[in-house]
Amino acid sequence: MLEVVPIIITVVFSFVVKNVFGSTGDRSQMFYTCVQDCLAKNCSDSAQDFQLSFPLRLMQWTCSDECKYLCMWPTVNWFVEAEIGVQQFYGKWPFVRLLGIQEPAAALFSILNLVGHVVMIRKFRKQVNPNAPFYLFTHVFCLICCHAWFWSILFHIRDVRFTEIMDYLGAFSMVSFSVYHFFARLTALRSHSSLYSLCSGIAIGFYFVYHSYTTFFVKMDYGYNMLINIAFGAVNIIGWSIWCLKYYKKRPYVKQCAAFIGLVAFTTLLEVLDFPPLFWVFDAHALWHLSTSPLAIFWYKFLIDDCNYLEGVVMDLEKLA
Repeated sequence: MLEVVPIIITVVFSFVVKNVFGSTGDRSQMFYTCVQDCLAKNCSDSAQDFQLSFPLRLMQWTCSDECKYLCMWPTVNWFVEAEIGVQQFYGKWPFVRLLGIQEPAAALFSILNLVGHVVMIRKFRKQVNPNAPFYLFTHVFCLICCHAWFWSILFHIRDVRFTEIMDYLGAFSMVSFSVYHFFARLTALRSHSSLYSLCSGIAIGFYFVYHSYTTFFVKMDYGYNMLINIAFGAVNIIGWSIWCLKYYKKRPYVKQCAAFIGLVAFTTLLEVLDFPPLFWVFDAHALWHLSTSPLAIFWYKFLIDDCNYLEGVVMDLEKLA
């Protein structure tokens, strides 16, 4: 759940804005002329002296990509000198590469998020009985989150169509599984709870597979992607909020869940307040990744307390049976 709101904002700003409104930088005449001259000089069949460094070739940078990167900086300087301000290129702010890595800070902070899940699932395993409800469920949640952050790392290392789609689908997998988590938790310990959980899981799973197929093989529809993320995110946020309001007085640990919602909403301000990267490295999106990295700690603490609570309820029911 803790990733839901940032994902919605990310989809809105990173995908929809990028593709609907375009970018001033790459549409400028100066940039276009520079790129065309660079391609003619360095990327033609006769340009045998131009060689990319090993890190760039390892990261699958092409001669065309290199021309765009090299032409970006004089264009940025021209925008700044003309007091127009830093502009985006192909939907992204200009970043200084590090060994071929496009967005070093965002990649590093994505690693921190992944590590947070790995560390906390180990703590979860130590503090929760393997027979407790949602024990296996939490491991699946961790696996899905680690998979999503893995693709986030690769996407920020190198933005190509495949890594972009995998990053998006990884993010959507966290949103959709969080919705499934909510429905499963809502019906836990009720009669036919397994049936409800199974049906909701199959429905959400089939939709995710269908959406993944259309995204890969039909069309990457950014507007539609935004809408479904907003829809899934709204269900998740509203549902967990109502659940917290219902139980926070009866179960003190539920306040942790409520606090997460507020913290996550606060961190999304970094996505709303989009700005050019500081030192050409730290933009709002990278700082958002940094701000979300410790949230996994708080969320898993809630999951630990909730699983232990559910185990106690199950034991009490067994005693009464």
